[in-house]
Amino acid sequence: MPSVTPWQVLTIMNSRIQNRIIIAFLLVVWSVGAPQATNAQSEHGFRFVRIRYEEAGNGWGRRNWGPFWRHDYPTAEENLREAIERTTLLRVESQSIVLTLKDEEIFEYPILYLCEPGHWLMDEEEGLNLRKYFDRGGFVLFDDFAGRDWQNFYFNIKQVFPEKEPVLLNPDHPVWTIYYDIDPVQAPSIKGRDRFDDQYYALFDDNGRMMFLACYNQDIGDGWEHPFGRRVLAEASTVSFQMGINFIIYALTH
Repeated sequence: MPSVTPWQVLTIMNSRIQNRIIIAFLLVVWSVGAPQATNAQSEHGFRFVRIRYEEAGNGWGRRNWGPFWRHDYPTAEENLREAIERTTLLRVESQSIVLTLKDEEIFEYPILYLCEPGHWLMDEEEGLNLRKYFDRGGFVLFDDFAGRDWQNFYFNIKQVFPEKEPVLLNPDHPVWTIYYDIDPVQAPSIKGRDRFDDQYYALFDDNGRMMFLACYNQDIGDGWEHPFGRRVLAEASTVSFQMGINFIIYALTH
């Protein structure tokens, strides 16, 4: 029997749930307080935005794969874009971009992606801008950190929201079923395999809106980068794409 690729699995599963939601109109109406935000999204579609940041240590990731912020770049976002185009009605801009938290352009985009927050250094200006971004309705996906990385991530979050605490996301939260049905308890962890249990944390504003989702002891970006199991199991990669799509759709609709 021929093998089934993650792309085929996503397409097959999507055909069973395509009628759940229609999301093509979403990007036309979203903005985070900048007058030009609506036009930026409606004219170009959803654009993947990766955050570049200053780092602790020598600024080079494991085995000299480059700065931590750019791990899996740009293949991860390119493959995620293809998965979104194949399995949803979401209009996607082909070219992803890289910004810093000091860039005013972040207010033109509803979702930001920050990789390896265990090595993320944030200054006062970036913290104030990130707080403003959250207050205007923005959403950040934190990914690819484990173990003691939590300490640095938590320190930065508390600089932005000293009055709030990240909470463990329950398996019955709607983010897990908004498009694909995902069981986060059974989902394989790409980060360290059996060494860590993957957990998913969120921070909510006073109205209950999810401002960020953190994939702790997990690395879904690695699943996006290697959809054919070169370094990870095909099953893990498929779930990584499903999570990414669910997180994006949830952030755009809430």
